[in-house]
Amino acid sequence: MSTARRSAPRTTTPSPEAGVAATAPRVTKRGLERRDRILEVAAEMFLAHGYDGVSIDDIVKVVGGSKTNVYSHFGGKEGLFAAVVEEMCGDFLDGLQGMEATDPDPAAGLRAIGRALVAVLLEARHVAFQRLVIAESGRFPAMARAWFEAGPQRARAVIARCIAFHQQAGRLRPADPARMATRFHDMIVTNGLYQALLGTPPAAQEREAAIDEAVATLLHGHAA
Repeated sequence: MSTARRSAPRTTTPSPEAGVAATAPRVTKRGLERRDRILEVAAEMFLAHGYDGVSIDDIVKVVGGSKTNVYSHFGGKEGLFAAVVEEMCGDFLDGLQGMEATDPDPAAGLRAIGRALVAVLLEARHVAFQRLVIAESGRFPAMARAWFEAGPQRARAVIARCIAFHQQAGRLRPADPARMATRFHDMIVTNGLYQALLGTPPAAQEREAAIDEAVATLLHGHAA
């Protein structure tokens, strides 16, 4: 987890599922550094061992200090987990930055977005994060919804804007950009993500073939 981009802690209010309210500490440089370190260590441990496989004691053994630091910043284990999910959703959003396409060729623009999206989604850390969210979605449904909005929905929105851009330029026929984006997203993501979640991510050649097929399928009947 990158901590360089943070200048102040995100305001983390544990969901009702957490059952405990975090007490916001007075922010100091040392306190911010400690909070970042707790988040960093907790993220790695949750990804490696799952929610039930990690205790606050385990985290404190690595971070140092006392459990009081965790409780003062996050209110407890559930609040800490909520903060980790929020932070990693933010990291995912960072990975989608710069994916807007302005290429005059619709096929080239969609292909570029497809490659960038697949690279983000199938990166090992994000695959581990998705496993974690799926595993804990029943216990923390609000956090699962937050991930869905930050991940798949945001990716589809980027694709929809690309499609709308080419429709407005007269290169694609009018149609619902959101529905077209969902179709394109699912064609390039679903099978590869299933493979990655099962520990056998698709090879680069397979990814390219899936993207090319999705572009051809989407443009068939929609090219102006």
